[in-house]
Amino acid sequence: MDELKPLKHKTNEEFYPNSTAYFASLRKKGKTDDGFEDEFFYIIPSISG
Repeated sequence: MDELKPLKHKTNEEFYPNSTAYFASLRKKGKTDDGFEDEFFYIIPSISG
């Protein structure tokens, strides 16, 4: 069986900084996005390799 390798793609490399900026803007407004935050912490380990 071949070893699975993390995907290296520009979209993956942009996801984390864009998400971090999104969370920062929410904090400044005193708001949250629990649905996205749950998905973020589920997805980020799989795309960060």
